[in-house]
Amino acid sequence: MAFRIYCGALITDGQRYEHRALLVDKGQIVAWEPYDPITLSRVEPPDVDARSYFALPGMIDLHIHGGFGRDMMEGTPDAIQAIAKRLTRHGVTALLVTPLTAPWEAIRSCIRAAREVREHGSEGARVLGCHLEGPFINPKRAGAQPPEYIRPPSVREMETELGDLMSELRIVTLAPELEGGLELTRHLAGQGIIVSIGHSDATYEQTMLAIDNGARHATHTFNAMRSFQHRDPGLAGAVILHDELTAEIIWDNVHTHPATAQLLVKAKGVERVICVSDGTTGVGMPDGYTFELWGHRAVVQNNAARMVETGSLAGSTIAMDACLRHCAKMLGLEVASLLCAANPAHALGYDNELGTLRVGARADVILWNPCTDEVEYTYIDGVLQDFDSETAGDFISAPNTNL
Repeated sequence: MAFRIYCGALITDGQRYEHRALLVDKGQIVAWEPYDPITLSRVEPPDVDARSYFALPGMIDLHIHGGFGRDMMEGTPDAIQAIAKRLTRHGVTALLVTPLTAPWEAIRSCIRAAREVREHGSEGARVLGCHLEGPFINPKRAGAQPPEYIRPPSVREMETELGDLMSELRIVTLAPELEGGLELTRHLAGQGIIVSIGHSDATYEQTMLAIDNGARHATHTFNAMRSFQHRDPGLAGAVILHDELTAEIIWDNVHTHPATAQLLVKAKGVERVICVSDGTTGVGMPDGYTFELWGHRAVVQNNAARMVETGSLAGSTIAMDACLRHCAKMLGLEVASLLCAANPAHALGYDNELGTLRVGARADVILWNPCTDEVEYTYIDGVLQDFDSETAGDFISAPNTNL
């Protein structure tokens, strides 16, 4: 059944349109209709009265490991479904399941589970594939990645260990400066997989070689990478300067200072930066909550997750609505929506289907409350998502059987 969503403003593709009704039919946006807020007195069902809210395209998280006490590395469809369902409360309508550095069998289990959810349908945010973060990273820049499972880059090893699961990979994070890194970059790029430079100690010159060999993305810019110095621009400097690379940013005001995030956007332009959550099991969990990253314990404290052994950050404790909120405070909702929806959709090749409210796109819509800066409602394919019964922490952390 067709219906309209009457919203106070419609924000998409970097623009704001006041007093619009989105006409939704069969899961798609089929028209925009202006309305007069003075003469429109009532909105009758099945139409939706969202005149107090802003309509934005659903957000797409390209880098997420878990949340709400669950870990995608549990390697089960149930874990991924639980996380995907909870993410709709935070305005996420699509995601890439993100395995981290771990034993190959655990990585395979995670990717298999992601494939099953993608093929059979998610109960929440749709799964678009996987972002493999490791194991081909630099031990010097491991961050919270378990160092004992880091491997030297190898085309043969990757193809042997993953086999037909390679088709699920949309992004692979690796360190191109390591021996075998450029060969693997060329191989992956040739298969249409986005190569992301991350957990890397690459110099500026080594980064340029990686770009020449097909690298097109940068994982959580500034974190776990060689930093910028005025005599040694390093990997961070190359990411800022070169348009070939889109740049992830964890805009939680913990991983990066808000001024640093704003600087990245101003330097690269609003279309070349992508907000990601890098959310881990600790997303939505209270202070003192502990979880493990393959035998290494982390604890949630003061809006951050840190490794108990080293004190280093262990992913984030936020979802994408926090990125949207923090970015909007600095640059406005129009720009924030680009970073959280349109830009990740473009990176994956979904320009006219996801990350936008253009006519013909899927009706993945979030209704944002400008008074509270929170997501009030989320639609996926025009279906209102039910999260009334959900509360943070209502999932019990499942044991990781691969430990």
